Amino acid sequence: MKPYRELTRLGRLRRLRQLAEAALKEYGLSGSQLTFLHYEGNVIFRVDAPGNAPSEIVMDPNVGNRYALRILSIGDTQAINSELTWLAALTKEAGLPVPQPVPTLDGRLLITITTPGVPHGRVVSLMRWIDGRQLSKGLRPHHLQAWGRVMGRLHKFAADWQPPEGFKRFIWDWDGLLGGRDFHHSMEELVESIPQQFREPYKIVSQQAREVMESFGKGPDAYGMIHGDMYPENVLFKGRDVYIIDFEDCGFGYWMWDIGVALGSWTWTDEWHWMRDASLEGYTQIRSLPEAQLRQLDLFMAVSYAMMVLWATAFIKQDPAMQTEYEEWRTREGEKLLRYFERDIIIEI
Repeated sequence: MKPYRELTRLGRLRRLRQLAEAALKEYGLSGSQLTFLHYEGNVIFRVDAPGNAPSEIVMDPNVGNRYALRILSIGDTQAINSELTWLAALTKEAGLPVPQPVPTLDGRLLITITTPGVPHGRVVSLMRWIDGRQLSKGLRPHHLQAWGRVMGRLHKFAADWQPPEGFKRFIWDWDGLLGGRDFHHSMEELVESIPQQFREPYKIVSQQAREVMESFGKGPDAYGMIHGDMYPENVLFKGRDVYIIDFEDCGFGYWMWDIGVALGSWTWTDEWHWMRDASLEGYTQIRSLPEAQLRQLDLFMAVSYAMMVLWATAFIKQDPAMQTEYEEWRTREGEKLLRYFERDIIIEI
């Protein structure tokens, strides 16, 4: 059998699908239909159970016989359990409709599944399916306002939330985003491996971000538990409601980082100003942000592009078999980074 690391993306997905099918037995969902959705770190399949699957909670926005099965890219069960703790707090204490974990037949929220051809097995979890749809096009001001209000509710709750003992999640400060804290290669080696046209822009944004984050500090006015990955594909719309999904990257970081990631898909386009204003209008209906933080929105969006350039570079070194995919990702995000320096003026908010 060909070693896993030498497989193409498609080859890996074939083996991971077999692992997903094995995992379904633990939930009493054998025979369910698996539909591939996403592979970027974690692998996610939609699970459609035949008939009416057993469900303790059948209510909007959950779909009773549909689930999201995650094959996690990390094996740190303490960190994964902490994510589930955060989701429970958002559901029960903040009243936010977020994905709810589903236990196995014997009551476990996390299981490790081992199948031939996937070394060391993988940690798997199952979530209830939230009914909504992605909107990459056709967004209107009311969509962005509702999205902003949901972000505001999450951040308002997080600013006062006290994690329980043993809680462990990512730290999205400068070291975690741009400083290479979790990489096996040195920062010097990684930066030198960034394509030349992106290297100096990366260095400039990284230095600016370091200074700004140090000035913000880590008090609750600027920093706390965030979603960390609030791109449009992780936001669902249904009528006037907005649901945030996919909390795999949740951790401690800056409120402006969450906002910058959320808005970063539309930066400096013809629609940019009204989308920014509508989102911030919704957000500030729930909680306010200091003017000094809001002024750094452009920078935090540039940080998201610079981070991806760095991370794609690190992933190429760690997993050469996926070089083509990572290079395409790095180029796409690097071109966005260049646009940060090409804008005519910085619009004051």
